[in-house]
Formats: sequence, C-alpha cells, structure tokens
Amino acid sequence: MATIELKDVIKSYGGVEVIHGVSLEIADHEFMVFVGPSGCGKSTLLRMVAGLETVTDGDVLIGDKQVNALEPRYRDIAMVFQDYALYPHMTVRENMAFGLKMRKASDAEVKERLAEAADILQITPLLDRKPGQLSGGQRQRVAMGRAIVRRPSAFLFDEPLSNLDAKLRVDMRTQIKRLHALLKTTTIYVTHDQVEAMTLADRITVLRNGYIEQVGTPFDLYERPANLFVAEFIGSPAMNMVKARYVVEDGKAEAVIRDDLRITLPQYRLQNGVEVVLGIRPEHLEPSQFRAHGDAITLPAMTKILEPLGSDVIALCELGGLELTARLTPGRVSRAGESIDLVFDTAHIHLFEAQGGRRVQALTHNSVQ
Repeated sequence: MATIELKDVIKSYGGVEVIHGVSLEIADHEFMVFVGPSGCGKSTLLRMVAGLETVTDGDVLIGDKQVNALEPRYRDIAMVFQDYALYPHMTVRENMAFGLKMRKASDAEVKERLAEAADILQITPLLDRKPGQLSGGQRQRVAMGRAIVRRPSAFLFDEPLSNLDAKLRVDMRTQIKRLHALLKTTTIYVTHDQVEAMTLADRITVLRNGYIEQVGTPFDLYERPANLFVAEFIGSPAMNMVKARYVVEDGKAEAVIRDDLRITLPQYRLQNGVEVVLGIRPEHLEPSQFRAHGDAITLPAMTKILEPLGSDVIALCELGGLELTARLTPGRVSRAGESIDLVFDTAHIHLFEAQGGRRVQALTHNSVQ
C-alpha cells in the first residue's frame, strides 16, 4: 500500500501548458476520484502517476519516493484501462497470469494469486475462455483481475466503465466498491460521470482546464461547492441557478431577482447591491401542500415538462419567466401545464459571486454553508 502525492505538477505539450501546477495528497488506502469534463486534465494526471506521460515540472511521489524518471513497471502500480487492453489470442487465465510470468513468478505463486483474484471477482468459470467470448462486464472484471494478481501498491482506473451499458455500469460500480473494501489498496479512479464519482469516492478531485477546482468528500462537494462550476457539475439534475442582486435594507438581506420577486436571505459578506447567483438544488423545491413552510417562501409556478423516473419525477417549472427544475416524488404533480405553488426553501440556498463564481459565506448559520 502507498500514499501518492503530486507536488506542483506541470504538463506541457510543446509550448502549451495543460496541467498548471497541481498539488494533491492521496492517503494510503484512500479511494480518490478525478472528475471533470472532457479535456480537463484528469487522464493526463493519472498517466503521469502511472509513468505513461512525462512530468514537465514538479514531482510525483508514490510511497514517499519520487518517481518522475521511473519506468511504469517499476512504480508498483496496476492500471485498468477503458478498452480493457486484453490479449485477444490468450485465455482469461493467460491474460491474468501474463504480468506475473514476465516477472518470473513461480508456477505455484501464479496459480495461488490467479485463483484468489478469480474467486474475488467471481470469474473462475471464465478462466479458459478468450476475451472474444466474454461480455463487456466480464472483460472488465478480467482486466481488474489482471491488476489484482500483481498485488500493487496502488490501482489506477482510467474511465473503466464508459464502454458499458447503464445496468452494467451500476453492477460494476458495486464490484469496484466491494473490491476496494476488501483489498484496501490506494486507488485513483478517473471518470467524467459525476454519479460514478459520488458513489465510489472517499474524496473527489474536481478538475477544470488543468486546475483543481475543489477537493473533498462527496458530501462536502454536494453541500458546500466552492464555486459555480462545482455546484453545477456535482448533482443530477444540476443545481438551479438564478441571477439576482444582493440588497440589504433596514438590516434585512434579500436576493432581488426582479422588483416583484425577492428572496429573503441571511446576511453575507457582500457589498450592498452586488450581482450574485443564487443556487438551490431541485430536491429543495416542493409543492406547498406537501411541505411545512418554516424558513421558506412560496412562489406560484406552472409545470412545463415532467420526466417520470419511477421513484422520482423531474419537473421543469416556470415561475414568471424563470425556469427551475424540481425533483418531486410521484403523485405531487399529475400533468404538464398544472399550476402549483412551489416552496423555495431558503435554508438550503447557496450564494455565489456573479463575477468569478466564488461561493460566499453567510454571516449567520441559517443557510447551508
């Protein structure tokens, strides 16, 4: 097992810098997920840890050892790729044993490790098949088994589930989570899917354009996003965002969306009259007849589009020219075009600067910060 640390890591291609001085510490046994949109640098960072990309500047440390110049095979890591990278002419058994045999492991050791990994991943009946005879999920388990048999200090996963259908992705997430709980191997997992990130990670690193936007637990990122980018990226459906002005009059703070639409707020460390963006998650909007109002405001709205998802209904609602998404339980709305009164729960408001997008801390404890 090992810690992994990035110290002021820079990556350039020619004169173009794509990773901009990234620093990050990953604890022993931790499951860290790199998440972000395409082109944000997450796979490039992973490949630098693996030794598949050179580091332009800064340091990569695995277990307190600087590995910048070390070849991948000497870094004591195992990588699972998006495309499985299995040898099509070899059986599952041969694919899984290949790396061990290259390292001159004894036949007895190969047999023991292979049996252990096959049992963990429940692929023992597949050992004599070739990759072309396997489903996508089975191939991914074989790729994971090949990594397990090496007993590395760290696992690196590069979007391993992106080629699978939706049901298989859910099944494989469970397999990977169970695997980490069993082996407790330090893991870095790259994905563009924020649901994967939220369900798998001990901590998440959100990346954009080669910079780290925020590092934290799934709960931290969901409840206390550092900026507008993280707030919109984490959560499905995405957080509702409404432009407003922050106004304090007679000691009372409000978000003024329009002259006739004002939301009472706790006081923030903001200049009076400054432009802000008010965020509220879809699950914090409810039809008024189903909720005690408390610290909330009720607004008349109309449902425009309903998306039934079984346990939830995603409702696109219009409030006097504003469009907001609400996550509702079935039965709370019945049809598109229905008039409802939505309770806007001010206890769950997030506030961001319009310029720069930084999260603003409230001066009181009435709102989730």
